[in-house]
Amino acid sequence: MEVEVLSLRSRALKAVRDFFYSQGFLEVETPLLVPYENPDANVENVKVLFEDFSGKGYCWYLHTSPEFFMKRLLWHGVKRIFQVCKVFRNGEVTDIHNVEFTMVEWYRVGGDYRVGMEETLRLVKAVLEACGKEEFAFKGRRVRPGTPVYLTVSEAFREFAGVKDVLDEEEVKFLSKEDDYEDGFFKLLVERVEPALSEFDLPVFLYDYPKKFSAMAKVKGNFAERFELYIAGLEVANGYTELTEFDDYRKKFLEKGKKALDLGFLELLSKRPLPPCEGVALGFDRLLMLTLGVSRIDDVIPFTFKRLAGEVDSPPTPVKG
Repeated sequence: MEVEVLSLRSRALKAVRDFFYSQGFLEVETPLLVPYENPDANVENVKVLFEDFSGKGYCWYLHTSPEFFMKRLLWHGVKRIFQVCKVFRNGEVTDIHNVEFTMVEWYRVGGDYRVGMEETLRLVKAVLEACGKEEFAFKGRRVRPGTPVYLTVSEAFREFAGVKDVLDEEEVKFLSKEDDYEDGFFKLLVERVEPALSEFDLPVFLYDYPKKFSAMAKVKGNFAERFELYIAGLEVANGYTELTEFDDYRKKFLEKGKKALDLGFLELLSKRPLPPCEGVALGFDRLLMLTLGVSRIDDVIPFTFKRLAGEVDSPPTPVKG
């Protein structure tokens, strides 16, 4: 890890904090070690075993996002909050994934996902400028930090995957050659849509996801108020107009199972809903990759899983004498 990269990482972190402080956001901290699983079926927690002083054992989880504890703070009355923290996701080890990575997450009461898109764009521009760069780059593709392209998921699937109606499950399964709609949707997204997005020389916001893929976003009609930001084809941020009601969250948690049932958060929501708000999660390491023009997450994180695993899987030969 070069000193220059460490210096740029530090400057980028400062730019993130300066951006939010200038907007009147409060920086907060929430637990990394939590008793609840992430409710997303596509995300798996890292499990942690530990004991208290009495010897009682626990199996808890390293969080995959600070989302629900930050929402507890919103419930208690704060209006604008952000956090820069480590998050952990089991099984995610590739050139653009690391089991442990840095997340920037923020929430604003009174905003919606369109406000989130505008905030996200200003933030990524602020980081680029702080690092003294003029454009983003990834795998030879260069992206100017200008006015972004806005595409609905329906438009993107029609244009790049040949799907006339993204809500037509049979059409999606037929074109993807998959038996399951969700599998087919994400296959077309990864194999056809995302490569097409990499050809744009501007940032791209993909928004209005089918309600089946709403995550924790509010749904209007058949579509969720959810967006993802792509730069050079690399997904950098994910944001929503947030759900606010007890019944919606309880249903989402139970889709994963009882271990995802966040009892403390639900207890608060049983008294009153969250205020209307928007939230965004941004992968800081990926943004730094794009800012520095590198293609591997190992190039921006000093001690990745791959590096550390290499130390113990192939330890150096001890020197004798």
